[in-house]
Amino acid sequence: MKLIPRAGIPFALAVVVPASFAQAALPEVVVSASRTEQRVQDALPATTVLTRADIEAAQTPDLPTLLQRVAGLELTQLGGPGTVATASLRGAESRHTLVLVDGVPVNNLNFGLAAIEHLSLADVERIEVVRGNVSSLYGSAALGGVIQIITRAPTTTPTASVTLQGGSRGLVQGAASGAVRTAGGTGLRASVEGLRDRGFDATNHVELPGTNPDRDGYRRNAASLGITQDIAGGHQVGLRLREARGTTQYDSQFGPATQADESRFVESSGVLDGRVKLATNLQLDAALTTATDKLDAAVTAFPYFVESRSDGAQLGLQWQPVAGQAVTAGVEHTRQKLRSDTAYDRSSRDQDSARLGYTLTAGKHQAQLNLRQDRYTTFGSANTWLAAYGYQFTDAWRASASASTGFNAPTFNDLYYPFGGNPLLRPERLRANEVALQYAAGGQLVRATLFENRYTDLFGFDAFFNRINIGRARNRGLELAYNGKVGNYGVSAGITAQEPKDLDTGEQLQRRAKTLVKLGLTRDRGPWQWGGNLRGADKRPDAGTTLAGYAVLDLTAAYKLTKETRVFGRVENVADRHYETVYGYRQAGRGVFVGLDWQPHF
Repeated sequence: MKLIPRAGIPFALAVVVPASFAQAALPEVVVSASRTEQRVQDALPATTVLTRADIEAAQTPDLPTLLQRVAGLELTQLGGPGTVATASLRGAESRHTLVLVDGVPVNNLNFGLAAIEHLSLADVERIEVVRGNVSSLYGSAALGGVIQIITRAPTTTPTASVTLQGGSRGLVQGAASGAVRTAGGTGLRASVEGLRDRGFDATNHVELPGTNPDRDGYRRNAASLGITQDIAGGHQVGLRLREARGTTQYDSQFGPATQADESRFVESSGVLDGRVKLATNLQLDAALTTATDKLDAAVTAFPYFVESRSDGAQLGLQWQPVAGQAVTAGVEHTRQKLRSDTAYDRSSRDQDSARLGYTLTAGKHQAQLNLRQDRYTTFGSANTWLAAYGYQFTDAWRASASASTGFNAPTFNDLYYPFGGNPLLRPERLRANEVALQYAAGGQLVRATLFENRYTDLFGFDAFFNRINIGRARNRGLELAYNGKVGNYGVSAGITAQEPKDLDTGEQLQRRAKTLVKLGLTRDRGPWQWGGNLRGADKRPDAGTTLAGYAVLDLTAAYKLTKETRVFGRVENVADRHYETVYGYRQAGRGVFVGLDWQPHF
C-alpha cells in the first residue's frame, strides 16, 4: 500500500521534526475520549478540538464546511447548503459516525445519520472529534468515531455577540447570542440565528438526467436556551434546549423535469441534568434527554413524512480513588420511536446500557479500559470493550497502542421497512487495532497513527433487495496530524493514507478516498487576521463510476475596527474547482462573502 503520496512527503517530514516549532497554547481539556476531563495530549484515542476561536476564524455558516478541516474526516454532501451531509472518520461508513450535542445522540432512527447540515454554530463553544472506535464508551454508531458538539456555558463576565454576513448565492445570515451568570450562581444563555441561501443548480444533469435545472435554496431558523444553577457544595442543575427548523430545496429524479422538490425539517434536542458532589473525589451525574429529527417532504412527486424521537435517562458516576486514577460507570435507558406515513412493521424499541471505565496516569504509564453492554428489545445484546496503553518515553514523546470492539445497531429501516426490511438482521461488528507515536511539548501536538479496522456482518442486499448481513470490509492506514504554531502561523494539518477495501469483492469502498490531505494556516498581526484552508482527496468509486480527485482552497481575512467590532471576509473554492463528493451532485463553485461581528465588553 502506498501510504504517503509524493506531494505529502514534505509535510510528513515536517511533522516528525518538531524541534524548530514556536510556542503555542494547546486546547484546555477534552471529555469525549474517556468521558472524563483530560488534556488533549493525554487522551489515548486521537482527538481533535475545534474551539470557539477556531469557529470564528473559519467564518463558515454551517457545520459541514467547518468539519472538513478535521484530519481523517471525509465529508459528502448532496449539493449545496442544507442538503444531506455525512461525515466519515477513518474510512468508516457515514452511519458509523456518532454525533452528540451536549452528550445527547442525534443520529436519526431511519437511516442512522445525524442531520449535521442543520446544526447551527451560533451557540457552540467547542467541537471534539474522536477518531477511532469508541463503541465501549458510547454504544452503537461510534465505530468510526464521535463528533461531540458542546454548547456555550455562562461565565462570571457577561458575554454577547451579533454577527451578520452575506455574499454569493444570495447568502444572508444573522446570529446573536448572550450569556450571563449572576452572583447567586444562576447562569443564563440564549442564541438565535436566521439563514437564507438561494443556492445553485447542484445536479449534474448529464449524470442524473430528467432533473430540474433550477436553483435549490435553503432556509434555517435556529434558537437555543440554557439555564444552570449552582448549589452549595459543588452541586449544579441545568437545562439546555435547542431547535432548528426550515426548508431545503433539492432535485429528485422522480416526476417531470419541471418538478420542484422541497422538504421541511425540524431538528431539536434537550437535556435536563444535575451534578451532585458526593465527596471531594466522587461525583454523581444524572440526565433526562430527548432528541427529535422530523422530515416532511411534502413538495415532491412522491411525498413522505418521517419523525424519529429518542427519549432517555442517564445516571453516571465518576470516582477518583487516588491521584492519577479515575473510575467511571453509568447506566442508560432510551425509548426510540419512529412515526411515518409509511406503515412500519414495528415503530418503537427500548435500549438499556451499562458501562464501566478506568483511566490511569502513573509516572511513564497511561492506561484506559472500557466495558459496555447494550441491550435492545429488537435484536438482543451487544458487548464491546476497549483496552489502550501509553508509555511516556520522555516528557514530550509517547507511544501507545489500543484494541477495541464495536457494533452498529440496525435502524428501523433496516429491520422493519415494509419493502426490504429484515427483523432478523444482526448488528454490524468491528475489531479495531492501532498504534501511535505522539510528540507534545511547547504547544505542539504531533501524532502518527497506524490503524486497522475489520468489519463483519455489514448490511447489504440480497437478489430481491432485502436487507441481509453479508459484508466484510477492512481499512488500514497511516494518519499524520499536527496542531500548533510554526513561526508566527497557527497550523493544523493532516494526511491520511488508507486502504478502504471490500473484502468480499476486493474493490475499494464506495465514496472513500485512499488519500486525504488537510492544511490550515492562520496569522494574527495587529488588528489583522489572515487564514487559509486547503483540503483534498484522491479519486473514489461511487455508483459504478469513479469520482475525480480534488483540491479546494478557501481564504479568510478579518480586521478589528475596534476592540468590540471586526469586519471579515472569505473566498471559498478560490480556484473555482468543479468536483463531486456524491455522484451526480456538484459542490459549490467560487463564493465571496463579507460580514460584521460585534462583541461588546462588559
